[in-house]
Amino acid sequence: MVGCFPVPRTGYSPIIKSPQSPDTVDTKFLVMTRENRSDLISITYGDERVSMLNSNLKPGLPTKIIIHGYKGSGRDKGAKLLGDALLDLEDANVVFVDWEKGAAGPAYAVAAANTQLIGRQLAIMIMDMVELNSDPGQIHIIGFSLGAHVAGFAGKALKLNDITVGRITGLDPASPLFRELLSASLSSLSADDATFVDVVHTDGARVWSEGFGLFDPIGHVDYFPNGGLDQPGCEQIRGSVIVSRFEGTTNSSVVCNHLRALQFYLESLKALSDPDACQFTAFPCPAGWSVFQRGACFPTNCTDSNCATMGFAAVESKLRGPLYLTTRDSSPFCGRQLKASVLLSPRTSKLRGYLQMSLEDGNNTANFKLRTENADYISGGILAEGLSAAKYDKSVPKSIPVELSFQSLAYQTENEKYGLNIINVLVDKVSIFDTEGNMWSNCDENSTLAHVNGTTIYAKTFTLTLFGC
Repeated sequence: MVGCFPVPRTGYSPIIKSPQSPDTVDTKFLVMTRENRSDLISITYGDERVSMLNSNLKPGLPTKIIIHGYKGSGRDKGAKLLGDALLDLEDANVVFVDWEKGAAGPAYAVAAANTQLIGRQLAIMIMDMVELNSDPGQIHIIGFSLGAHVAGFAGKALKLNDITVGRITGLDPASPLFRELLSASLSSLSADDATFVDVVHTDGARVWSEGFGLFDPIGHVDYFPNGGLDQPGCEQIRGSVIVSRFEGTTNSSVVCNHLRALQFYLESLKALSDPDACQFTAFPCPAGWSVFQRGACFPTNCTDSNCATMGFAAVESKLRGPLYLTTRDSSPFCGRQLKASVLLSPRTSKLRGYLQMSLEDGNNTANFKLRTENADYISGGILAEGLSAAKYDKSVPKSIPVELSFQSLAYQTENEKYGLNIINVLVDKVSIFDTEGNMWSNCDENSTLAHVNGTTIYAKTFTLTLFGC
């Protein structure tokens, strides 16, 4: 029923494989509703829709389809948490696509090839649902990693049969073998595959070996939390794809960035049941990732026209294209997004090193790496800026204590190390902005950062006051 797949030409691309047989992959479709959260019901295609009719699938309700990725299972804890969160939010059908045997490999290339097969199987299943009067516009497919491409292949197959699903959400779609720069690449999820395609990028790979996820935008709207690359709180392992492949493992430290997409999405779902909860607010930055890091695109007054919400509520936002945001380094990941700005005094010499700022609130700390256009150097009169996210709090404090520090990267003599030939880092203004129009600042000109004895660090604590200067 799923049709045929081309066999890669011998010698053309040794890394591109054909899908395994349906019997080998043994795909299962498991239904969960509010009536059977703990006892999932199996349905299949090709049985004249008998299994669907005998299940508690309700064609009149919205349908959410969850697809796991490489080495995953439809019964994974994360999939179950996602399904429960969806049902907590609305009465719906939740269908888990369990392709555990196909996702296991035996190698990644085989699992990647199997996404084509699983996509067609899912398309047949959805066509059966439509035959039972399910509204395709109310079908939302959520795919993680390789599961995002399964969703894409399903969407493509359905469109060949004049059916378009309402929404596909790609949670860090897998990069290896799906990058457009490889002529032999498999076809990735794209904006053509559903009426609305939203994508969350958390482990983007500018170099193929550096991450599991696609770095380029592929949907109607693409969210790049923390630039879509290294996520705060994750150990940044170079060559993570190579490490995973040659160690034969996908341990939590290797896939931490990759998993953040699922964690962010799950948190966004839970937040919708609390009107006072933090929302993942994102904003455009046409100049891209490096300019986003410097804070040049940061909106100091978010509105529906210049900001959007990442996560389940993304479909309600008007903005399209690539959007950026910052998150905290641990759960809850959503926080009050802030931009820090430091104006150096003209009396500061050109120095090799970088500025950092920390904002402490009880046991919570927001850390800013302040960037300049000339990386790793500061000089008099320049503006250094950076982004971070603090613990979410709807209140607006009258003052904020921050510590500003300069880490010298220049070679230091023994005299300099112990404070006997100190360089001068002088500051004219320190500011912090949020996305709601608030600014805290300190304008004590020529404030000098004090040398921390025995180190290459210079630091000073500032008190910033609301609309202080």
